[in-house]
Amino acid sequence: MRRCVRGGVMAALLAAVLLPVSVVADTEPPALFLTWQTDPTTTMVIDWHTEPGDDPGKLRYRPAESGDWRSDVPERHAFPFSERTIQRVALDGLEPGTEYVFQVGDFSREYRFRTLLERLDGSMTFATGGDTRHTQEMMERTNRVVMEHDPEFIVWGGDLAYADGRSRNAYRWYSWFDAIRNTLITDDGRVVPIVVAIGNHEMRSHEGGLFWYDFDGYEQTDDWRARYAPYFFGLFAFPGQPGYGVLDIGDHTSLVILDSNHANPVTGDQRDWLEATLDEREGRAHVIPFYHVPAYPSVRRYNQRTSREIREQWVTLFDEYRIEIAFENHDHAYKRTPPMRASDYHPRGAIYFGDGAWGVETREVHDPDRVRHLFDARAERHAIIVTLEDEQRHIAVYSEHGELIDELRQELIR
Repeated sequence: MRRCVRGGVMAALLAAVLLPVSVVADTEPPALFLTWQTDPTTTMVIDWHTEPGDDPGKLRYRPAESGDWRSDVPERHAFPFSERTIQRVALDGLEPGTEYVFQVGDFSREYRFRTLLERLDGSMTFATGGDTRHTQEMMERTNRVVMEHDPEFIVWGGDLAYADGRSRNAYRWYSWFDAIRNTLITDDGRVVPIVVAIGNHEMRSHEGGLFWYDFDGYEQTDDWRARYAPYFFGLFAFPGQPGYGVLDIGDHTSLVILDSNHANPVTGDQRDWLEATLDEREGRAHVIPFYHVPAYPSVRRYNQRTSREIREQWVTLFDEYRIEIAFENHDHAYKRTPPMRASDYHPRGAIYFGDGAWGVETREVHDPDRVRHLFDARAERHAIIVTLEDEQRHIAVYSEHGELIDELRQELIR
């Protein structure tokens, strides 16, 4: 009799343990990721991952307030070095400033997203940083701090999962997507879209190095880039080929995503594209570059090749087109420069924030009192919260523990 009771208790306990796993499996896909390829006021790109044998199903969506469900069949993309499949739907023709409800595949959970406003009548808040995951715990800690500020989106400037393009490191991407699912979806299901730039740890460093010039036989082609940065070009709809691009948000903001000598040279085609991009957007309130390697490093050598080339090729354009703020990464620290023009102090110059310490071990920084290109620098994990308004920007920097460590209110110059 006692054995029967014990057996019944053990069976009940086992069922209690196993049930949530089954429920989660039926409720949510292994990964969910939102981004844009074009205007974020009227579009959304929705990715979800499926395992072998899963029915990809369809995307169902409707405005949150009312309306009939609409459906769309996903495009299928291979997850590099994995049995997973990426299911992707690119929605367009959406209403600006509107919340939508959606479901993916055969999974029962309802999610939400918001399109952005065409005009910056009030304010728009986003988060940015880079170097996101040495450990999932570090990444999730900073993610949670960011979510307290209800960002419309996040921009990550490279060195994402630290997989280095290796087939054996696909698990690091699983962990990276797990961190997003665990911490960047609100309790009511709102998914925060993410825009990414390429960094050196997206490259197949074991076959060359951190930068295009480290690889024998470099070719400036789509095939070469897809081979040597397989996850970056395989997993993300934007920026896509060639590895840099721009997102225009209504009539007020442009996010300029650049490649700091990883799959593309800073010089040549990319520099020409950047000049044309800035020229076409002259007069916009907020034109903001994001990239990985800093022009003004807080840790590494000032005259390292890529930093020097960025100052020579890009910063000169930033000065010409009166860019007022830019975001850099790579050095695993926090930094803010003074306003700079021609790499020297100028009261109406651009301020460069960085330096990529979202979810990584930090490094010792240069002393700002001894380095003219640093206003502030510290070895601290952090996220940068940016609020854009018609006439000003507010930049608030928070540590991984939610402490405010730097703040700037910047009046628009243009």
